[in-house]
Amino acid sequence: MKTKVSFVILSHNDAGMVISAVNSIKRMKTRHKFDIFVVDNGSKDRTPEKIKKKFNDVKVIELPDNIGTAAYDAAIKKSNSEYIFFTGCDVEFKKDMLDMLVGFLDRNKAAAQVAPKYADFYSRRKTDLGGTWLSRSFYSGTFKDDTLGKEAIEIPYIGTGLIRNSVIKKFGYLFDNGYFFYGEDVDLGMRIRLAGFKVYYMPSAIAYHRGSISRKIHNPAFLTYLMERNLLRTFFKVFSMKNLILFIPYVMLARAVAIARDLLLLRFGGAFSRIKAIWWVIANFNLVIEGRREAQRIRKVGDNEILKFFSERYLFGIGSPAKSL
Repeated sequence: MKTKVSFVILSHNDAGMVISAVNSIKRMKTRHKFDIFVVDNGSKDRTPEKIKKKFNDVKVIELPDNIGTAAYDAAIKKSNSEYIFFTGCDVEFKKDMLDMLVGFLDRNKAAAQVAPKYADFYSRRKTDLGGTWLSRSFYSGTFKDDTLGKEAIEIPYIGTGLIRNSVIKKFGYLFDNGYFFYGEDVDLGMRIRLAGFKVYYMPSAIAYHRGSISRKIHNPAFLTYLMERNLLRTFFKVFSMKNLILFIPYVMLARAVAIARDLLLLRFGGAFSRIKAIWWVIANFNLVIEGRREAQRIRKVGDNEILKFFSERYLFGIGSPAKSL
């Protein structure tokens, strides 16, 4: 039977949180049929067995190794739903969230993706993720407050939420499989915009977020490396050649300032990670160009439609949101 929505949850050694997330989905008040996939990223703690034992109607896909956010595709390729809600496992959902998001995409055909507001799981009046911003330097960040207001608003990107399955099929994948983690959300947002669609944040729809698991299981220097490498790859994918040449000095200046700041703060691991990422892009420029060709093939709009959602206001700590520098 065809469902309206497929929930796709990634897991990695965290059965308890997966069970909590699935239970919150099952408690939703919704008129839409949905199914649930859990994609396990090479857990070593018997997470898949625990999920199967707890739920006989959840489709569990076991991967032998941790392949990062590329794992979403293992479930998406098996889904015949109109929409995909993709998420990590450290979340729970307010009962009316799904119908609000589905209703928004049903009404707004130009929207490819809409994401809820993520409130802090432990302090539910506190905003943990209230939308995103993106600089022309290709540094980005999230709002930890209600800066964007209380109405649905277009944003540059977001790494979770409800997305049209038909848009994913246009790309052939959700997140770039070569990114592993970090910055893959910016890449998705830019591809959506290149294809002529839009990304929205809907603060009236609520999910509850326990916190960034990735920061607990990965070395911060490694995350900095992934972020720098992946954001640079996306930068080279997106713009026309004219704007690519125009913005390269600014992009590299921003990284030089970030490296200098790391050195001044004695964060030598961060500085080395940024340099290593830049070197990776230079040494693997053939892969970067291949990614650019692929992205430019789906282009339906000019650079002006992309650039109008960039802002320099929050770069280098100007303003309050968290940032990826």
